[in-house]
Amino acid sequence: MKKKQLAKLKQQFRPSYETARQQLFTAIENKTAANHDLPTTVYINPKNQDELLIELLKETKKEQKIAVPLDENFKIVVKRIQRQETGLLDRFSDNLVDEIAAYWLPLNPQAAIANKSAQVNNQPETQDKEPATDEAAASSVPAASHQESTDHLSFAAFSEKIAAFPKFSVERTDQEATVVETTPKEQRVLATISELEADNFHITSALERKYKIKLDVIPLIEAYAATALDHR
Repeated sequence: MKKKQLAKLKQQFRPSYETARQQLFTAIENKTAANHDLPTTVYINPKNQDELLIELLKETKKEQKIAVPLDENFKIVVKRIQRQETGLLDRFSDNLVDEIAAYWLPLNPQAAIANKSAQVNNQPETQDKEPATDEAAASSVPAASHQESTDHLSFAAFSEKIAAFPKFSVERTDQEATVVETTPKEQRVLATISELEADNFHITSALERKYKIKLDVIPLIEAYAATALDHR
C-alpha cells in the first residue's frame, strides 16, 4: 500500500507535458545565450501548433527565426523529460543548441582559414583577380558564399566544404559518395551521391531532421551531384 501511495505522490509532483516542454524551451534559451552569445526566445508558432520557432534577438544576415517541426519523435522526448528521465533535458537541449549555433554562427577560425587557404591555392593566378569581399570572407556557409557551388564542385572541394560542418565528412567508393555524421554512438548516413551517374543522389531523413543545417548542406550535395563525372 505504501508503494502505491508513493507512486501516486510522485505522479502528483510530476510536471505536466506543457511544463516539461517549457523547461526544454527555457534550457535552450539559457544555453544559446550562455554558451554562444546568441540571445533567443523559443516558443510554439501561434499559427501552427506543430511548429517550434527559435527567434534570434540580435542582428543577423541569416533568417531571424528557425522553424522546427514538432514531429512525433520530439513529442516522445518531451514526455520522457516529463517523466524526469535523468540527464535527458540537458542532453537533448545541448544537441538542439549545437544545431542552432551551427546555423547562426560562422565557422570556427581554424576551419575558416583552412577553407580560405584551399580556395586561394586552387584559384589560377590572374592580374585582374578581384579581392574577396568582407561579406564572402565572413560567411559561415560555403555553399552560399562562392559561385562555384552552383557551377561545378570537385570531390576535393565538396569533401572540404562538408567537413567544415561539425562531425560531418564524406566517404567515397567507385559507386557513390556518402555524406556521414560521426557521433560518439554511431556513424549516421546523411546522403548518398552516385559516382556513376550525374544528378543521382538521395537525402536521408537523418539530414532532414537537421532543421536549418540542411539548408546549408543540401545545396552542396545538389551542386556536387550536378557536376559532370569527369569534372569531379
